[in-house]
This record gives sequence, C-alpha cells and structure tokens, in this order.
Amino acid sequence: MDHSKFEKLRREQYPLTSRYAYLDTASTGMLATRTRNALVDYIEYRYENGLTLSEFGENWKHADEMRKTIAQVINADPEEIFYSDSTSGTLNVFSAGIELPENANVVTSGQSFPSTIFNWKNRVGHNNVRIASPENAAMPSQKLFDLVDENTAVIALCLVENTTGFRYNLKEISDFCQERGIYLALDITQCITGMKIDVKETPVDFMAAASYKWLGGLFGVGFGYVSKRVLDKVHPAYVGWTGVKDRRPAADFSLTLSPNANKFETGSPNWVGIRGMEQSMQIYLELGADDVQEHILTLVDYLYSQAAALEKVNIVGNFAPENRSGIVYLTIPSEWNITDELMKEHGIRAHASNGPAGASIRVALHFYNNKEDVDKFIAFLKTF
Repeated sequence: MDHSKFEKLRREQYPLTSRYAYLDTASTGMLATRTRNALVDYIEYRYENGLTLSEFGENWKHADEMRKTIAQVINADPEEIFYSDSTSGTLNVFSAGIELPENANVVTSGQSFPSTIFNWKNRVGHNNVRIASPENAAMPSQKLFDLVDENTAVIALCLVENTTGFRYNLKEISDFCQERGIYLALDITQCITGMKIDVKETPVDFMAAASYKWLGGLFGVGFGYVSKRVLDKVHPAYVGWTGVKDRRPAADFSLTLSPNANKFETGSPNWVGIRGMEQSMQIYLELGADDVQEHILTLVDYLYSQAAALEKVNIVGNFAPENRSGIVYLTIPSEWNITDELMKEHGIRAHASNGPAGASIRVALHFYNNKEDVDKFIAFLKTF
C-alpha cells in the first residue's frame, strides 16, 4: 500500500505533528485543521449572529443528514444511529432498556473500562455479571465462552481494551452470540476510525463511541448504534421531545416514539461537537477503512520489532497480529521515572504510569502517525 496519502494528510491537517511524536490518541486525539475550522466557524457564526428558530431547524437537518456519515463509517443504516453525550450514558441506553429474562446474566472482561461492568451490575446485579480473567493480557474468546450458560443474555466488551490494547476476534464472538441468541454490546471508543468495523459483515447488537479519542473530536458528544434486529426490544428509559416520530408537538400531546434509534435522544445534541465529528469521519472515509487499519497495524508491527531490541523493555501481551490494535503497552524499569511531562519535554506525547504493578508506557498509533514517530520514541527510551 502507498502510505503517501497519510503523509500528505499529516502535513496538511495535523500541525501538532511538527512539534511532537503524538502517541497519545488513547487519551485524547488530535484535532485536524479542518475539524478545528468547522468548530470555530460554527461558534463564531453563533457569536456574531445568534441563532434563529429557522437556523435551529437547519441544525437538526444537518444532524439528521450526518447520521448517514456515521452509518457509513461502520456500514450501518442511518436509522440505527443516535447521538449521545458520553460512552457511559450510551451504554446505559442498552443496559437499562433491553428486555431481559429473569435471572439473566452478563459476561464481560476483567480488562474492560469500568463503565462496561458498572452499567450491567446496576441492571442485573453484582452476582449476575461474570467477569473473565485475562491470560498474559490477552482474552481468548473461549475464556468468555466458558462463562456462558443457559441464562446468559449479553456479552459486553470493549472491542479494543484500553488497559492492554488487546483486540477481540469479533467474528468469532459475533458468530457465537448469533448462534445462541445472546446480545453482543460493544464499547468501540478505543478503535472507531482506527480498526475497521462492519456491522453487516460481523453483526453486533449495540455499540457506543465517544468522539474525543480516535475520532479526534470534542468531549460531550458521541453516538450509539442499535441494530434493527433488536431496536424494538430496547425501550427508552427517558423520553424527551426529540425522540418522537414527529418533532413538531401534537396538540393533544400524544406520544408516538420514533421507530428508529433516535428515539433514545431526549433533547438537542451537541451541534458544535457534531460538526467536529463530521470532519474526522469524512477524513477516515476519504482514506478508506482497509487502508487505515493496514497503516496503523504496519506501524504497530514496526513498534513491536523496534521495542523487542531494547533490553529492559517488554511488550505487554505480545499479541498475535489479529489481536493487535493501535494501542501498545510497554513495561519499563520503575527507576527510569518516566512521566508524561518528561516525554513531553522531549517532544513525545504518550502516557506513562508507575503503580504497584510496575511502570509502563501506553503508545497509541493512529493514521496521522508514521515510522519517524516510533523512531523518536525508541530513541528516547535508549537514553536510559
């Protein structure tokens, strides 16, 4: 594959790459210039002109049209998309609204971000959430399957684990769930627009994503996906004026919910954030899902090879290629005392931690990174 389009994008849209080897997308992603311009243009127009009721309606038209772009990113249908303000809130839409039999249990992973576990404990109770333990930072699908019984209603996961970078074999898990009538719910925040997701090729029932990491957008805006297969089985826990079939109020206040996923929206979404998210998604679609994933995993392979040559550095998990993602963890000696601030002083943006389990650095590689970023990071580690 020709990687020149990624270099061109890096030069033209991500000026921060001229100052840093930015390897911290797992914390927050960089804003593209066109994303920044879309955000600023909207705010400046609002500042200078206010917002008429007619323009308010145009915002809604834009948001509804934008559902097509979001759907295209994951190969879904626009009717399956709804806006949200956080991944945690989005996950609760499904856990609070899905019909479940009595004594249902949920299977998840001990590597998951807390929201994935907490929202299900709140729904089915502490004892009915079964948490699989990883093996050397990996989570083979069979470890999840071993916890499944006749009462298992949901398998809930982060498609890419923020704690290790492990990427699940989605087809294997999807097939398992489809065969047994088990719902599959995913947090895709740590891989959306990084790893390819195709819900028609690999069915998923529910997904949640925030925009401030791999989507390169703002806090306080994201989206949810609900498959048409289960849409009528998920009931809104909260209802507002925007989740109805017709947003124009009925004279008799009759309530007819939208037949689509927007029934989970209770009010006006984050207009500013949607414009930023739109630009980031369009960049991804212009690059191409397959090419983006190949570019990122090529960089990950390169990081693996370079880190393996460092005597005191170890790759967490050392995952098989099919389980790798844009996130890689490296363990380092605690006495090196590497911090985020120290790396920033040396022109590197990544996340370091030093806790009871030892010291590590999380590296996150996106489509705006290149081999020079990896080389700069490795050269920094070689100074210790």
